[in-house]
Amino acid sequence: MPYESGLISFAAFACLALAMKKHRPGLEPLVLPPQRVLRVLGWALLALSAAVAVLRLGPALGVTAWVGQMCVAAPLLVLLLSWRPKAATALAGAGLICVPFLAFL
Repeated sequence: MPYESGLISFAAFACLALAMKKHRPGLEPLVLPPQRVLRVLGWALLALSAAVAVLRLGPALGVTAWVGQMCVAAPLLVLLLSWRPKAATALAGAGLICVPFLAFL
């Protein structure tokens, strides 16, 4: 099963979480884009993850895999944000960097 859509979903949820004022104080030294930019980027990444899953696995199985991977990515992000918020954002960025390399496997 391809994991690209799961990694993109994790990054999308990280962007959507950082667009909320509640999750920003744990990341004070980091320079973050404005909330509106993060919100739009999060929704765009969710749409991209859906498109990647559908293109890789077909419409029926792609949507099912996309929903399943989102159901894993969201709780992982919630746990990481409550434990290590900086690590959650670093993993989201690292996941996005790994996605093009995973596409060739």
